[in-house]
Amino acid sequence: MLAIGAIILFIFSWKAKTDKKCAAIQIELVGNTSDNLFMNEQDIIKFINEQGIQIGTSIGSINLKKLEHSFDTIKWVEFANTYIDNQQQLHVKVAQKIPLARVFTVAGNSFYIDKTGQRLPLRSSYVMRLPVFTGFPSDQDKLAVPDSLLLNDILFFAKTIQEDSFFLVQMAQINIEPNGDFEIIPALGDHTVLLGSIENLEDKLNRLYTFYKKVWVPSGINAYQVLDLRFDHQVVALKKGVTPINYAAGMLPIIPLNPLIIDTVTEKIDTNKITMVKSTRAPVNNTIPKKLFAKNTKENVGKINTKTYNKINNSSLTQKEQSAKAQMPQKKASKQQIN
Repeated sequence: MLAIGAIILFIFSWKAKTDKKCAAIQIELVGNTSDNLFMNEQDIIKFINEQGIQIGTSIGSINLKKLEHSFDTIKWVEFANTYIDNQQQLHVKVAQKIPLARVFTVAGNSFYIDKTGQRLPLRSSYVMRLPVFTGFPSDQDKLAVPDSLLLNDILFFAKTIQEDSFFLVQMAQINIEPNGDFEIIPALGDHTVLLGSIENLEDKLNRLYTFYKKVWVPSGINAYQVLDLRFDHQVVALKKGVTPINYAAGMLPIIPLNPLIIDTVTEKIDTNKITMVKSTRAPVNNTIPKKLFAKNTKENVGKINTKTYNKINNSSLTQKEQSAKAQMPQKKASKQQIN
């Protein structure tokens, strides 16, 4: 009899609770930071109302599981948790996806990508400062294998930048070439950085930062027009005022490393050699002294006085005014180094 009474009491209490009305809807938005929210409480409440739930709705008619699954249709929502407290208030906790980069396609459209590489639509309610990639080849929802691999490369690149406070600010834009190589347009300095593929990306960025600190700032922030990181253990730099190297159609420029017509300055820093190459290509009409090629062997290539030869054939370089110098910003430690 006692058990039967308990069951009857439970049934009546449950019926009394289900007959009650929803007193309020409480929304909690979560993410990595409150500044990155692409949805607000009004957006969530409006969506809940569209599911047939609002203040005054019978508690018994609210299917919490169904409500949680309905949030899966919103691409910006990572997950949603719901419950009803003793005051008949519906609590909805929504976790939003945080974008890592904005990608522009060759057709001019754009989208965000999150930490999993999923594409997210634009939202006009908020604009984030993110790494910008241009030249993505496809606008299709279902990507071909090469485009999918390229998007993974963009994701890896974006994650690397997000962990580096210096390059997060310095990289204004990253262009994607037709062959899949990356080209960096910096925020400070009138030059282009040829990165190539993302292979050994951390090493390439370390070399670039070292070049910025040891060579770029002392020489003047506008002294160079191209910095090439595609060669192992070095940075190849083309100074302004030098005849640009012709580009092949759809390809990034290649700066030749001919020891007879370049002046190299090598400095060993943290076991990595940072090589600055000043292109000093002689004018076409000038005649190269025969003595430079008299004994062109591996033993005496390093002995050629290229600086003297440069002054003879490239006087315009010595007459160029020195660019303005600037203070090098200090690079903060990455999250991985802090941990």
